[in-house]
Amino acid sequence: MHANGNAEPTIGLVLPGGGARGAYEAGALSVLLPALEARGERVSIVCGTSVGAINAALVASLASLPAEDQAAAILARWQSVRREDILTRFLSPRLPLRLLRLFGEAVGLPGMRLTNLLDASPLRDSLDRWIDWDAIGTNVRRGHLRSLVVVATSLSRGRPVAFVHGRGPAPRAAGDEEIGYVKATIDSEHVRASAAIPILFPPVRVTLPRAAAGWYVDGGTRLNSPLKPALALGADRVLVVAFEPLLRRPAAPADDAHPHLADVAANVLDGLLVDQVVDDVHRLATVNAFFVEDQTTGGSRAARSYRTARGRAPYRKVSYAIVAPEEHGSIGRLAAEGLVRYGGLGGLREPDYALFSLLLGGQRASRGELLSFLFFDERYIHGLIAAGRADAERWLARHPRLWCSDPAHDLGVDVGDPVVLREGRALEEWRELRRR
Repeated sequence: MHANGNAEPTIGLVLPGGGARGAYEAGALSVLLPALEARGERVSIVCGTSVGAINAALVASLASLPAEDQAAAILARWQSVRREDILTRFLSPRLPLRLLRLFGEAVGLPGMRLTNLLDASPLRDSLDRWIDWDAIGTNVRRGHLRSLVVVATSLSRGRPVAFVHGRGPAPRAAGDEEIGYVKATIDSEHVRASAAIPILFPPVRVTLPRAAAGWYVDGGTRLNSPLKPALALGADRVLVVAFEPLLRRPAAPADDAHPHLADVAANVLDGLLVDQVVDDVHRLATVNAFFVEDQTTGGSRAARSYRTARGRAPYRKVSYAIVAPEEHGSIGRLAAEGLVRYGGLGGLREPDYALFSLLLGGQRASRGELLSFLFFDERYIHGLIAAGRADAERWLARHPRLWCSDPAHDLGVDVGDPVVLREGRALEEWRELRRR
């Protein structure tokens, strides 16, 4: 029996944000979804942030189809993606006006405001072509899917909001929970809000439901890895796609060279997007290893008492399957290699990419990391899909039964180390107290 009281496990799919890296998620899903179906299992909760929200909505709209058909449809969508489906050209006749508005914003001129550097208006029409919004509601009503969750950041509330399209009520967050849960009929505005990268893209106004109406930006700024909503909705197994290896990045040698703009920006994006996913997965493994005794009790006596006193459900053991690259920076290197084609005369085909290459610092490694979020180049997209498929197949080769719950196996956590045990408990207690 599982946490939801049924013989069939409740499986959550967790898709983080990463711009063009969403093609990597598509490649991974094209392997994972058929592998699940072959085991007689299926995803029932789909949670996404930013581009992960786009992929989550796409999966939800296809939930009634056999897994192979879902995989083929997801791949077809991403194989057809081009820059003009997402963004208008930066180097365009409208650039002088955009720069003038930027200057007006900087000096405070009345009526001269600029909330974004890039124009993502094509995304609205593209989403309506790619996703059958009515099919999401139909799939929920007919039981092909329990819930779709899209996470965006509310500018007025200053916290992540999880829009939940599903049967039954939205989860009730504890008083100190930082996530707000809102029942909604998810459509284009919620997904575009989740993908509205601050400064680059404009905020999106969400109109429904009225109780949560307001301006929103990318959910990745506060909750890039929507693992918590999946668990709050009852998932006892989770599929997670990540864009960097789950083992901690080794410390880099000290570099006294003056940092370039690309170095600073890449570091910020890593903290906002990549590190959140790794941290959440390690926290899940810590709970499995240190707080859960077995499936019948749900957690150690101290942990149960601690959480009960704060109105929270007991910890439970959650199995996982995690697809991630094998080497740090491999996606960034893939983007940097693709950008070489736009050097010299190649830049005449896509002058925006030539400009980005110049602004991001020539051959610096951080250039590829930044570009990997906005590089909607056909070969790069196909390369990401291939990488996602290869890494998913590598997980299945290492885990023939798909699921794992041993943190020492993939995450390098030594569950027998008493120091690690104490530190894990102290860390979780500190996080809980900080939220009070």
